[in-house]
Amino acid sequence: MSIGRKMRLLRDERDMKGKELATAAGVSPSLISQIEHGTTTPSIDVLRRIASALQVPVGEFFGEQNDTLFKTARPFQVERSLVVRANARKKLMLPKSNLVYELLTPDLQGTLELLWIEIGPGLPFPREPSVHQGEEADVVIKGRIHIWVDDEEYVLEEGDSITFDSSRPHRTANLDGEPAVVICAITPPSF
Repeated sequence: MSIGRKMRLLRDERDMKGKELATAAGVSPSLISQIEHGTTTPSIDVLRRIASALQVPVGEFFGEQNDTLFKTARPFQVERSLVVRANARKKLMLPKSNLVYELLTPDLQGTLELLWIEIGPGLPFPREPSVHQGEEADVVIKGRIHIWVDDEEYVLEEGDSITFDSSRPHRTANLDGEPAVVICAITPPSF
């Protein structure tokens, strides 16, 4: 199921008009319409705001039934596993984006979310800062990234890490010509 179809389904379940969702998420009604009709793909930040307005986790948009965006190498087991094999990670790839998220925890049911994030070269993502409850820690595995927390910029290279209160506005970008890989821990899970 596409993000737009899932969003429309969740909105209809709540008897919410598109304009009401737009107001609650702080976006334009036309953007809601474009997402629902599949003519545009929201950024993760916009998707987080929409999820918050619908009172669901962002991961709700990327369940197993979503075979175009959230891919698993093997069918997901019903019983929660302790191990996530490299070839069985759940992947989130937004269309028209040079960004890939892989879930390193079995699911989002625990108190910790661990992500493997591949950020394509020259990707200034996202332009709008993200804000969510909890704490976040990132470690650069490959390449170099720029992270802004509030208005302060931090440049992290391989092996460097950062930890911050994720309720502070923050954003990450790969301004270099090489791909970057980051492991991100978030508590509580906000994806």
